[in-house]
Amino acid sequence: MTLPFSDPVLIFASVMVLILVAPLFARRLHLPEIVGLIVAGMVVGPYGFGILERDQTIDLLGTVGLLFIMFLAGLEIDLNQVRRNKSHTLVFGLLTFAIPLGLGTAMGVWIFGMSIWASVLLASMFSSHTLLTFPVVGKLGLTKNPAVTTTIGGTIITDTLALLLLAVVASATQGEISTAFWIRLFTIMAIYLVAVLTIIPVVGSWFFRKFDVDENTEFVFVIALTFMSAYLAHVAGLEPIIGAFLAGLTFNSLIPERSLLMTRIHFSGDAIFIPFFLISVGMLVNIRLLEGTQAWIVSIGMITAALLSKYIAAVVSRHLLKYRSDDGNLIFGLSVNQAAATLAAVLVGYNIGLFDETIITGTIIMIAVTCLVGSIITEKFARKVALREEQADFESQLTAHRIMIPLKERRGAKELIDIAFLLREKGSHEPLYPIKVVQEGSDSEQQVAYAEKTLAHTVVRIMAAGTPVMPLTIVDVNVTSGVLRSLRDHRVSMVVMAWDGTVSSKTRMFGRNIDPVVERSTQMIMLNRITEKPINTAERIVVVLPPFAHRQIGFNEFIGTVKTLANQAGTSLLIISDDDLIRVSREFIEKTRPTVPVEFETYNAWKSIQGKLANDIESSDWLFLLSARKGEIAWQPTLDRIPGKLASAFRDIPFSVFFTPTEKRTSEQMIENTSFITSVFKPDRMILDATTTSVREMVGELVRTYFAADSQTREKLTSLLHQISQEEPVELVQDVVLLHTYVPYLNETLTFLGVSESSLDVPLASGAPHIVIILLDPVGQDPASHLRALSDIANLIRLPGIVDVLKEVRDFNQLAERINELSVEE
Repeated sequence: MTLPFSDPVLIFASVMVLILVAPLFARRLHLPEIVGLIVAGMVVGPYGFGILERDQTIDLLGTVGLLFIMFLAGLEIDLNQVRRNKSHTLVFGLLTFAIPLGLGTAMGVWIFGMSIWASVLLASMFSSHTLLTFPVVGKLGLTKNPAVTTTIGGTIITDTLALLLLAVVASATQGEISTAFWIRLFTIMAIYLVAVLTIIPVVGSWFFRKFDVDENTEFVFVIALTFMSAYLAHVAGLEPIIGAFLAGLTFNSLIPERSLLMTRIHFSGDAIFIPFFLISVGMLVNIRLLEGTQAWIVSIGMITAALLSKYIAAVVSRHLLKYRSDDGNLIFGLSVNQAAATLAAVLVGYNIGLFDETIITGTIIMIAVTCLVGSIITEKFARKVALREEQADFESQLTAHRIMIPLKERRGAKELIDIAFLLREKGSHEPLYPIKVVQEGSDSEQQVAYAEKTLAHTVVRIMAAGTPVMPLTIVDVNVTSGVLRSLRDHRVSMVVMAWDGTVSSKTRMFGRNIDPVVERSTQMIMLNRITEKPINTAERIVVVLPPFAHRQIGFNEFIGTVKTLANQAGTSLLIISDDDLIRVSREFIEKTRPTVPVEFETYNAWKSIQGKLANDIESSDWLFLLSARKGEIAWQPTLDRIPGKLASAFRDIPFSVFFTPTEKRTSEQMIENTSFITSVFKPDRMILDATTTSVREMVGELVRTYFAADSQTREKLTSLLHQISQEEPVELVQDVVLLHTYVPYLNETLTFLGVSESSLDVPLASGAPHIVIILLDPVGQDPASHLRALSDIANLIRLPGIVDVLKEVRDFNQLAERINELSVEE
């Protein structure tokens, strides 16, 4: 066996051994893993023991690794933060370019005795830098930290300016500077930038939307587009690293941070390509070049200029942008590393005769030293910043959602899991709970086997994304009971369910399996009507809030959940609500973390919300509706029908319905509600012993006494209420329907209660109701009063045992006695 190795299998095996062993040794020596890989490259490279040659294979994979670093930087940068703090990126980018440029030019002219063009080119090497230590902040979850975001944005500015300066110097020394040169340079760059930033998002969105493929194919598609963008950047006169970064930016909103595709991208880069790049950097270092005084002077001068100028730029930026000391040091650690752009500049300078061998030597040594220093500084201060953020997020981690995902079949499971990934808060260690409920029966064993097979695919998908999972297979009398029991047993805080967008009858909101889960649970519920459009192609989330939504228990938590989801999906928010909610809650919504772009619009009337959405909804939107359970302050009967109407009206966009978490009713609240029935339902507005099956007859008898003097009004009202019972009854619970309306001939709110021994003819009810409640309000009354009355009635009827009491008693006195007994029992 001869050295260096020439067998491709042995070369690859050797590098993989280095990727495995070098970080382990570095950890034992309390050094960053990056340092271990760079030193490993120095040891086995052509200037070390000569085990491996820096040939085309190493160079190719190293280049891929560099492009991966820049691609990940663009993919993970917080675009919302960049848009909000554009000035931060601009300030740091200009400072980290100008300060090294000025210091380097002065050193080249006055210390090294170079020409002005040679000095400028030398200084441009100090201005540029490579995000070599970006994987460190990525592993610590700091990619969205303001200081890191500022550094990434500044890197693109300074590298672009340095590479433009390189092109200008190269052309100037060859006498090619002319008007045509500038026109050609900026025209080609402009065409490239416009093409990349417009074509890739369109093509990416089209691919994800049109092709139902697995993550392997999606990964190949993303990487192909990224490297094509990198090559076209080279054609346009830019460095490929700029093209890779821009590709990452364009995919930023299409690839959720917590998704299986993102996990595979990270795995490929972190495990193989980026370590290859670090080893290839180490292979460049040749300590033996430091022969003679001049080589030492140039090397020390270049190292000092690079370290000092980048440190000054970081410190000045920290003070101007009001960052903390640790943030400033982290910026320095990220921005001091010299590699790709530096090598490009020194090779161009050498080829056109501006640099000699001593500058080449100094550059290689400078790259080695800055990479080592950058690795150590980044590792040290990134951990401090991560610890600070972890302490700041400690409270939110304590309240992280524990998410359950009831599954009916494999179809649609992928989309629900992707939504659950988006909902998981940063730093959450809670597992996901996919659950399949099997109904008791003769074939239960077969159904359990099928359920476990369905869950197996889901478990593999969740675990592949690096997320803990606890699959549940439950056997129960029905799906509803199984889900509700599991919610209690596993202390779940949020349920993510699928809904097909259809409603079985006007008295149901979602269907016979979903409605009981919503009504009998206290957790936050998210129901999702999945479409062919993947959720990762959404560009905006439109949130519809009903009147008084801000008074709901759990409204604050809902806003935080929605903003977390929008932040993870890379979308903006459009809040549509009434004037009162925006006036009261706008500041809270804007300040709730995480920060995402939020716009507000109002509707004139809740009944016109569908028409309002028809004008505002775009094909790339994701529609959210905040609903309410019966008895909650924001509940009104129209909320029961709105989901079905919106699902039917907007069939082609993803649509989700939320229910905020609520509290269990206390004994005091129950006693208060039972007192409500005897104070609001007066004896002369009650019929507890009817035998009729006709709703019209029941309604007519109830209103007869109050409107005894006005038979025309009584008959008109009876007809109106009968029409409501046939077309829009509100089924509070099985056996109880509510009829409510505004009437012009009232001065006060009226409630009526009727109970019949026979089932009443309400064709749209799910069962056979025996109880009818009527709520009448004067036209023009404050809607809040009407909604409060609806809420009180709904809460009352949902009390345990109250329906049986109403069906058993025959007069008001019995009713009062039984209610007192019920209050004592509670």
